[in-house]
Amino acid sequence: MDWERAYKLARGYGFLARNVLAGKAIDKFLEFLAFLDYRLLIYLSMWHPNADTRRKLIRKRGVNIADHVWVDMGVYIEVTTPQAVVVEDYVKLAMCCTILAHDAAVNSVADLPMRVLPTRIGYNSAIGAYSIIMPGVTIGKHCGVVPGSVVTKDVPDYTVVGGNPAKHLFTDEQLAMAWQWDMKQRPHLYYDHPNIARAPSCGLEHLITWRKEGIKVRDSSELRTGTPFDYILDAKAMKNKRK
Repeated sequence: MDWERAYKLARGYGFLARNVLAGKAIDKFLEFLAFLDYRLLIYLSMWHPNADTRRKLIRKRGVNIADHVWVDMGVYIEVTTPQAVVVEDYVKLAMCCTILAHDAAVNSVADLPMRVLPTRIGYNSAIGAYSIIMPGVTIGKHCGVVPGSVVTKDVPDYTVVGGNPAKHLFTDEQLAMAWQWDMKQRPHLYYDHPNIARAPSCGLEHLITWRKEGIKVRDSSELRTGTPFDYILDAKAMKNKRK
């Protein structure tokens, strides 16, 4: 018997089991707190440790959010008028991005009314970390917003924007072609990752040819988390080497 491999598996699966069980208990407790106090509902919709629960809590606040949206930690979605925000299926909201739907800046200093403008994030679009989507903006389908951008105008389908204010950078097709070109030059930087948040179709399938071309990239199992879960990956790697 391979004692080193058995030890790694025991440590790895022990860590995994402990965290799964503790996670389920903590998730239910935090959901209960969110039920008791609306302020905690807002806070936990941003910082709850479970992504599925964050999405569920955002929906409870009144945001029109689809079932397959990936919501990272710290995402701030309109609090004052949450019903004015629509987030379509397979959207990815990266860490600490902000989506707004009302403007009370003038209202706060003068006797003028607050303005509410519906804001929409389209199907399979990705909003980069620390970006801000301003009130009334519509992000089209299959779009990308570069991290740290401030989007003040509508973004047409299949477009990537960035900057403050955000401007057109390139199309999705141009990004797909450039990504694959770089893969050919530096395949060691890329990992074949089966992303669970990926949409069934992105509209670029006719351009994604790297598998047919046989471009060899690294497997995502080579990535490490910095936790005892890595022992499981190490044990599997040992097994594969001995085959």
